[in-house]
Amino acid sequence: MKGFFSLKRLFTLVVLIYILATVFAHFYAQQLIFPYHQSSYDEKVSGLKFLKAKDGTKIATRFWKADNEKALILYFHGNYMDMGYLDGIAEFLNVKSYSILAMDYRGYGLSEGEVKESNAYTDAQLVYNYALKSGYDSGDIVILGRSVGSGIATELVLKNEAKALVLISPFLSIYRVMTKYPLFLFDKFNNVAKIDKVHTPLFIVHGSNDQVIPAWHSQKLIENHQGRHKRVLIQGAGHNDIYDDKYLPFIDEVDSFLN
Repeated sequence: MKGFFSLKRLFTLVVLIYILATVFAHFYAQQLIFPYHQSSYDEKVSGLKFLKAKDGTKIATRFWKADNEKALILYFHGNYMDMGYLDGIAEFLNVKSYSILAMDYRGYGLSEGEVKESNAYTDAQLVYNYALKSGYDSGDIVILGRSVGSGIATELVLKNEAKALVLISPFLSIYRVMTKYPLFLFDKFNNVAKIDKVHTPLFIVHGSNDQVIPAWHSQKLIENHQGRHKRVLIQGAGHNDIYDDKYLPFIDEVDSFLN
C-alpha cells in the first residue's frame, strides 16, 4: 500500500507539472507569436485603407496594384513586421503582375486593438470578403502567409475557395516550434491539424538554414496535403533573409506553379 500511495503522489505531481507547463506555454506563446511592434508607417503611406471589424475595430490594409494583373495575393506577414516593410516584396510581385492586398494584425501598424488567434482569423476573413466585394473572383485570389501568417492563411483557405495557398517558412503549429513534439493541449495556429483538409493547390517555400522554424515543419505539411502541391527548399536561406535578392528567384517558381 505504501508503494501504491507513493506512485499516486508521483502521478499527481507529474499531472500538476504538466498543467503548469501547459499554462506557461499558453501565455508564453502569446508573447512569442505577437510581440509588440511599433508602426513603421503613418497614414500618408500609399494604398492604405481601413476596414471595420464587426466589433468596430479598425483594421489597416494596404493595396499594391499591378499592371496586367494576373491575380490578387492576400498577404499575411510575419510577427516582427508590419505593412511598412512589405514595399520591396510587393513591388517585386507587382512586376510579375500580381496585385497585393495585405493587412496588419490588431495592435500592429495602424490597426487598432490587441491581436489574438481568433480575431486574426476573423480579420483575415474580413479582408477576403472585401476582396470579393471589390470585384475579385475567388479563383483569382492567392492566399499567402509567411511565418506566423501561415497559420492565418491556412485557416482562411480552409474556409474559402482560392486559386492557391502559398506558405513561406511555415510551421506545424506554434507549440511544435517550441517543443518539436505535440506535448501540450490547446495548441495555437495548428496548421498540421488542418492541412489534410485543404484541397487548394499548395506551394511551400522554406530556407534550408532556417533556425527559427526548421524546414522539417514544411516537409511534414506537404506530406499531409491532399491536393496538388510543390515545395521549394532554398539552399542557404534562413528565416529572416528569405527575401534577399539572391533568393528571390523562387518567385519565378511560384509564378509557374500558379499558371
